[in-house]
Amino acid sequence: MRNNKLKFWLTSFFLILLISANFAQQKNLYSEKIKTFEKFVEQQMEIDKIPGLSIGFYKDDFFWAKGFGYADLENKTPVKENSAYRLASNTKSMVAVAILQLMEKGKVDLDAEVQRYVPYFPRKKWPVTVRPLLGHLGGISHYKNYDVEGKIREYKDTRESLEIFADWELIAEPWTKYQYSSYAYNLLGAVVEGAAKQPFGDYLKENLWDPLEMKNTYMDDPHKLLPNRVRGYRLIDGEIKNSEYIDISSRFAAGGTRSTIVDLLKYAKGLSTEKVLSKESIDLMYRSMVLKDGYFTDYGMGWVVPPVNGRFHVYHTGGQPETRTLLVRFPNENFALALAYNLEGANLHVYSHRLLQLIFDEPWNMNVYTGNKIDDALIYGMWSVFNYGLGYFDRYEQALTVDEKELAGAIDYFNLCMNRDSLKSDHNKFVKKIKSGRHPAANQAFVKIGSYMAKQLQENNGANSLKKYTKVGAIGFFDDYLKMYKKAPGHSVKFQFSESFEKIVKKWNQDWTLVFNDYTRELALTPFSNVTTIAKKLKKLFAGADVYPNFAEDFSRITRNFYLQGDKKKTFETAKLALKLYPNSTLANVMLANSYIRFGEKDKALQFYKKAIRINPDDRYVSVSNLNYYALNMKRAGLLDEALEMLKIIVELYPDEALPYNSIAEIYLQRGKTYFKKALKVDPTFEAARKRLKKIRE
Repeated sequence: MRNNKLKFWLTSFFLILLISANFAQQKNLYSEKIKTFEKFVEQQMEIDKIPGLSIGFYKDDFFWAKGFGYADLENKTPVKENSAYRLASNTKSMVAVAILQLMEKGKVDLDAEVQRYVPYFPRKKWPVTVRPLLGHLGGISHYKNYDVEGKIREYKDTRESLEIFADWELIAEPWTKYQYSSYAYNLLGAVVEGAAKQPFGDYLKENLWDPLEMKNTYMDDPHKLLPNRVRGYRLIDGEIKNSEYIDISSRFAAGGTRSTIVDLLKYAKGLSTEKVLSKESIDLMYRSMVLKDGYFTDYGMGWVVPPVNGRFHVYHTGGQPETRTLLVRFPNENFALALAYNLEGANLHVYSHRLLQLIFDEPWNMNVYTGNKIDDALIYGMWSVFNYGLGYFDRYEQALTVDEKELAGAIDYFNLCMNRDSLKSDHNKFVKKIKSGRHPAANQAFVKIGSYMAKQLQENNGANSLKKYTKVGAIGFFDDYLKMYKKAPGHSVKFQFSESFEKIVKKWNQDWTLVFNDYTRELALTPFSNVTTIAKKLKKLFAGADVYPNFAEDFSRITRNFYLQGDKKKTFETAKLALKLYPNSTLANVMLANSYIRFGEKDKALQFYKKAIRINPDDRYVSVSNLNYYALNMKRAGLLDEALEMLKIIVELYPDEALPYNSIAEIYLQRGKTYFKKALKVDPTFEAARKRLKKIRE
């Protein structure tokens, strides 16, 4: 008996030593990376004018969280890791968990009409069921007039919250159109209440927050004293101002919670167990929904679910007055990241992408520059096979199919559209086929191919062999597979790519191996980087290569920062360096055009906008919505004249698009408000100005 006790204590002692040693090893592994990241955060917050930010992550057993800046600028209250932010739309995944819990308990049928649980909600032209609402496919509209619906100042209960949109017609038949909708999630919150027979917040507390020890998560209430609540801010004409007061009870299930990043990480960790939801339900929640026409939406139930670099990955963002939030999970890596800050509208992803780059030793994006739209289409197709195929294998540890007939059909589809001759003969037709390749509309041909390639590579090269591809990307993935199957005795010609495509892959991989090295893989471009020195080094490295890493997005972000700050010299230095590296990049041309707009050279701006459209009129960077976004960025920074000039050019380029006209009207309306207010300041009894201002607000 005594010996048994001794053995027990010795075993326990050595186990503790082992765990401690492992933790210390992880701490040492991440300490330098965290120091690098902390410096980046401090610099980037200054650029973004963010008052306060909290961020944290866990990887396996290692946990880190920290606050930066101020929770309250006026009182200089520092942000902490347990500062409490409005979660906004990061509430939606919690709604999905609640619905799926109730499904497991037999209290909710996902395919039942919502009136079973919310009898007072009016019936519509088409039945509205629970399942499509979870994926924003239920036909329920989003906000119609945010200036009214998004600025409600009084408390609303569940029924009053639903009355805002209850009488609206559906915008489409369910399952036919993806329309992100906060109102759909409010309706789901009412479903939770109807099925559980208790208030929404009480249900979440008892069934999600308490089981996962999320002790600092609540329904937000402006009248209650909530510990560590941060104040929210916004930028008006480039200056930090207090956020407008609103009561968010009217968006209770769509975005009505308040929490900390520590609690968000507890939530993410809890979803790796079966403490609050079964493995099967979690898999369902993370599965992309499919439109009636056979296209994935990349949105599951409360989560955005596209893979990244061939890794299984889910996330959601949140944004509303006072706040921006982000929660990211890589379930198979035992990794999650949570981020929140108290400024409306700033870019979340610049912080998360940098942290992920440091932790995983790989870039967030492995974008490839080819210089022509034919090869851009081929690269996109290869990336689609790699990302969605390897992502499927990473998630399910098996190929989508091993059926010879299905694989042969998938290869035939691939070879038909993935060749230069086809793309030259009818570019739009075959680009559409390439973009459809991963979707059920094309029988998921590209996912079948990519997951089968992953299976074969793993069987041939060992269990951990696939990890390298998250660091080398699609070109290396294809090249290794081609080399493998050419060596394989008796490999069926049914599963071979075309000879012309194989030659392209071989040449591109020779270039990619040289240009995508440790330097370019670890490169992090920021406004504090010496872009001139970096660009010279990249120019030399890329010389003679048919393909090389595309950092146009990074140069674009830096250029935009400089022109919003009014630094003309650095703006044009950065924009022109990007164009030298990527002369046929639509983005590089657009950013130079934006720079000319910023500094009053409209004719030159128009020249480069037109050039970008000629390069590829279907590229997202020359879309009306993207150009309009850049104009609104200028407006947000207080550059109203410049924003107006850009919008007028957009109208000239796209006269039949409504969006830029609306944005122009918004600027004139903003100016009108300003001058009516000035009139009232001069003469508070001036009724004409008061009436006009009241009418605008209505």
